[in-house]
Amino acid sequence: MNITNYPYETQIQVSFRDLDALGHVNNAVFFTYLETARIQYITKFLEHGLPIRFDLLDIPIILVEARCSYKSQALFGEMLTVGVGVTRFGNKSFDLNYKIVGEDGRLVAVGKTVQVMYDYDNNSAFPIPDVIKQSVYAFQSGWSASETF
Repeated sequence: MNITNYPYETQIQVSFRDLDALGHVNNAVFFTYLETARIQYITKFLEHGLPIRFDLLDIPIILVEARCSYKSQALFGEMLTVGVGVTRFGNKSFDLNYKIVGEDGRLVAVGKTVQVMYDYDNNSAFPIPDVIKQSVYAFQSGWSASETF
C-alpha cells in the first residue's frame, strides 16, 4: 500500500541519535531522511539509464538546493514513511519533491531538492540522458506532486 501517494517510498525508524534536547527529531536530521530516500530513488534509475557502471560513492549528481517545511514533530521509535518523486526535468538538472508521513498518517514534513548531473573528472554538468528521463516517466506513470514549494 502506498502511504504518501508518491511514486517511491522508503521507511525510516526514528532513532535516539535523531533527537534533540526536547525529545523530537532535530530539524537538520530531516535532510538525512530526504537524502536516504533520494539516494535509493536515484540509484534505481541510474543503474539502468547510464551507459557506464558507477560505484555508489561516485553517483554523477550534485545537490544544489534543499528545502524542508516542517508540519508536525516526529518522535523516538516512530516509523516514518518518506515518499519521493521527480517533479521537473531540465536539461542538466531535475527536481525531487518529498513527503514524510508519520505512523498515524499525519503529515510530518515536505521537502524539495534540486540536483545537477555532474562529471567530477571534468568538473562540469552534463545533460540528463534521455533513457533516464524515459525510465522515470514510465515508473511515475503521470504522477505529479500535490504539495508545491
